[in-house]
Amino acid sequence: MKIIIAISLSFLVFFQSVGLGMTDIFLFGRFVEHAEYHSENYGDDFFTFFEKHYGSLKTEHQKNHKEEDQEHEELPFQHISCHHVLTDVVLVPFEIPILKAEINTQKSHTFRYQNLYSSLEKFSIFQPPKFV
Repeated sequence: MKIIIAISLSFLVFFQSVGLGMTDIFLFGRFVEHAEYHSENYGDDFFTFFEKHYGSLKTEHQKNHKEEDQEHEELPFQHISCHHVLTDVVLVPFEIPILKAEINTQKSHTFRYQNLYSSLEKFSIFQPPKFV
């Protein structure tokens, strides 16, 4: 169980560091549909499609195909955002003085000894055999 949790947390950290979110996973079906559309209409293979939408041919493809702008915005990995977490650690020296107080109480020393195993001595369970 620990291994499963460790692996799932490591995948979570990896996907967050890459920038892969749940919206990108849900939009993956539209990615496949749009790749099939380019394959049927333009004869593009997957690598050409990927270059046109995510690589060096992206600006040229956007200029030539303005009618597909809505479809291009619905593809995964199109979010252009940069998330930086900036944390400041400020150490404020603040001390709370602790007052030491002694409390003297007188305890009554009553000790009651209870012999809990003395019954075994009086009535022995294990006795040697007797001649009658």
